[in-house]
Amino acid sequence: MLMTISVTVIAAIMVIAVIALIPVLLQVRRTAREVERLTEMVRMQVAPLSHDATIISQQINGILKSVHRQVDGVEEGIATFRDGALRLRELQESMLGRVETPLRELAALVGGLSRGVETFIRALLR
Repeated sequence: MLMTISVTVIAAIMVIAVIALIPVLLQVRRTAREVERLTEMVRMQVAPLSHDATIISQQINGILKSVHRQVDGVEEGIATFRDGALRLRELQESMLGRVETPLRELAALVGGLSRGVETFIRALLR
């Protein structure tokens, strides 16, 4: 008799467990369908986004190539400017060397001449 009651209780628990499991299984089935629909929707939207991303990537690549070309041009311009500045400095130093010595000599001559005139006038006035 104890065995019959135990088997009946175990069978009742199994029936209750199966009945409780049915809504869970139904919800799992609904969730699986929803995931399937969501996956399909995402797949359909990813294709255009992927295409747009490819186009944007190509445009960015073109922009970067253009920037590289322009940087090369700027580098050439800077080198030309630097060379011009060096030539201008050399010209300045050359002109300074050509003008500075005669000006010093002229200043010394004018200074000496003025002292000489000053001394001559003092001598005459005495």
